Amino acid sequence: MNFIEITRNELIGINSIDEQHQSMAVLVNKLYDKILSADKKMIKNYLYKLLEVVETHFETEENLMRSTKFPGYISHKLEHDRFYKQLLTSTARFSKGLETIGIEQLKGIKQWFFNHIELSDKKCGKYFIANGIS
Repeated sequence: MNFIEITRNELIGINSIDEQHQSMAVLVNKLYDKILSADKKMIKNYLYKLLEVVETHFETEENLMRSTKFPGYISHKLEHDRFYKQLLTSTARFSKGLETIGIEQLKGIKQWFFNHIELSDKKCGKYFIANGIS
């Protein structure tokens, strides 16, 4: 069973962004499996892969927002920056043995992920589509 499922409801209509959301979900699901099996080495590997995918995804969205002059750019970027910093800090602390990563942390990632799609990314998607991006 997957920890995160991307359904039609989460699609925003921009192929590159929808594909990146799906990639993030796949990584979180792999991370979930490794947390259940307590495989610390693979947890660390998947955390770093997730950081890479999240960084690329945020850059994609932010570039599209800038190029289309999306009016909510600043607040959306701040959401990205806060989440990325939190994920980066947790990953670094886990790598140094200062923090554990468990189901509760994944629940927080999942909640942020779905809230961000619903409250922010869907607005971007509509704006991008209205400005000729698909």
